[in-house]
Amino acid sequence: MSYTFNQQVKPNVRQVVEDTLAENANIIAMLVAEDVHNKQVTTPEFNEKIQNALHRKLNANIWQHSKQQINQQIYITDPQGKVIYDSKGEATGQDYSKWNDVYLTLQGKYGVRSTRSDPNNPDSSVMYIAAPIYYQNELIGVVSIGKPNSSVQPYIQRAEDKLIVQALWITLASLFLASLVAYWLKHSIDRVRKYAQALAPVNQAPHFRSAHELNQVTEALENMREKLEDRAYVEHYVNTLTHELKSPLTAIQASAEILKDDIPQADQQQFATHIISQSQRLKTLIDRMLLLTRLEQSKSQIELKNICVSSLIEQNIEQYHSLIQQKNLNLILDIQANCQTLADPFWLSQTISNLLDNAFDFAEAQAKVFIQLKQYQDTIEIIIFNEGEPIPAFALNQIFDTYFSLPRPSTKQRSSGIGLSIVKQVIEQHHASIKIENCTQNQIGQLEPHQQGVMVHIQLHTKFT
Repeated sequence: MSYTFNQQVKPNVRQVVEDTLAENANIIAMLVAEDVHNKQVTTPEFNEKIQNALHRKLNANIWQHSKQQINQQIYITDPQGKVIYDSKGEATGQDYSKWNDVYLTLQGKYGVRSTRSDPNNPDSSVMYIAAPIYYQNELIGVVSIGKPNSSVQPYIQRAEDKLIVQALWITLASLFLASLVAYWLKHSIDRVRKYAQALAPVNQAPHFRSAHELNQVTEALENMREKLEDRAYVEHYVNTLTHELKSPLTAIQASAEILKDDIPQADQQQFATHIISQSQRLKTLIDRMLLLTRLEQSKSQIELKNICVSSLIEQNIEQYHSLIQQKNLNLILDIQANCQTLADPFWLSQTISNLLDNAFDFAEAQAKVFIQLKQYQDTIEIIIFNEGEPIPAFALNQIFDTYFSLPRPSTKQRSSGIGLSIVKQVIEQHHASIKIENCTQNQIGQLEPHQQGVMVHIQLHTKFT
């Protein structure tokens, strides 16, 4: 910027000054032509007139610079270049025919020069612009106007100061914008880093609207992650299956070995029932692990259809008719008819089935189970309450963790711990919400306030976004 200022601004200012002096020189040449012809320029009257003009007081405020006097010098030469008048009274009688302003003008060219009054001081430079004096088409002399370059320095300095101030503002603005860009880059890269660190199967990959390169990095991480997860996935489920299948297989083997012996009929029936029970447990475990595998691998590829949630809940309740009778449960239903929403019928049915499993399993004999379905504008609310022991405080934060389970109150056996994990993932893929908490019956109304139990609260959006 300094180089640009020195190469452009200062010369341009001096060019404007030169333009003005050239005009003034030609005007004065016309005004003094008769005086030069009549040899009046050497008289005191002519000198007084010129001095009065040059010392005229000014009161001008030019671009915030106060100008009080005229800073110009005039000298006149004869046709040979000899000075016949000098407003300063210093050069009269000297031969100026070799100075560029006079020499070029006498040659019929544009005469101009810039000379230092002090050779050692660059600020003492004076610009001289000459014009020919004609009288009746005859060249009778030369008039030259001189102006110190220092007289225009305040305007140059003001322009330089403003340029510096603007440069500072531009620098600050550039630093601010650069900081914003740097913060955006850091924040975006940090999102990619966190995504790379997160190993949750349903973690959403970040997308950047104006950063194609970051999207490519995210895509590369996604591909790498899928390959790594596939290996870890197989290893994880082999280990889990080995652990989960070991207990029921051991029980089946032990019962089968006992059945080889000659034992009473009643004992045979007992061990056969035990084998059937453990076999059913194995089947349930395998079915749910296959469901969880399918859900995790499909990610967000759910098939949305317009379904009636009311009918879906009623159909699932029908499947538990025998269990409700066996435990003599007091089932209270408050299901609004024809509640419609966009959802995947299979996965939403699996969700409701798993929640009803838990509600009926953890409800003791003759306990109350309350199921409510309501639609409020664009939201469907499902509440499932079962009377019974509250969930221990330590388990509330782990309730949706895969393979985490609590013992059933009647059998003291634990489930596979997969059901609620499936529920959580299905709810998230439907952009819905689920909450399981301990509560009393008066929180949902219609029941006596003194019993306690567990409430599941689900909110589904009727318009899937």
